[in-house]
Amino acid sequence: MPTPIAGLAPEPAILLDERTRPDLRDAYGILTRDATQIAVAVTRVRLATLDLRAEELSSVTSLRVLVAELNALTLDAEARLIHSDPRRAPRVALYRGLLESGRLEIRSAPLGGWSPDFSVFSGAEGPSAVLTGFHWFERPYPHRGPAFASIHFGSQVAAAANRHAELWARAHDVGPAVWNILSKAERSARLRDIMSS
Repeated sequence: MPTPIAGLAPEPAILLDERTRPDLRDAYGILTRDATQIAVAVTRVRLATLDLRAEELSSVTSLRVLVAELNALTLDAEARLIHSDPRRAPRVALYRGLLESGRLEIRSAPLGGWSPDFSVFSGAEGPSAVLTGFHWFERPYPHRGPAFASIHFGSQVAAAANRHAELWARAHDVGPAVWNILSKAERSARLRDIMSS
């Protein structure tokens, strides 16, 4: 029997597209609030569009992010850009803090692969939902056509969790490198503020 989630109909699967309400960003937040562990596999991370909030992550004890592509120069540029926007600047401190606490782990699997991107949400009783498909938090989406993702419940979720664990075991830790980039961006922003005042 599918797990009911506030704001989402208790169906075996829920199809999301660019017109769905709640949209992917809000659906992701709902799933995150109810999770204690999240396992993510995405081709690339766009720090500038990632919008997880502290209150959504309050019950999450483990957030494992697996990326296929991680470009340090792009990540550094995005972290610096975010710090120049007062509305988005707190995100960098949030992610750095999650890395420092060990709640956020990031690994890279450049020789691995998966399609589509997916996130597995688990609670005290184990895996409860898997979101597959596009993982775009910010609008407008990069094209005008349909952008599909789906949320699955039931037996499919354990299979996705197992596949993430297999990929995770073969990937290498890039968390310290990401922490350095985020910390450097924060130091640069503080120095810029001091110089401008």
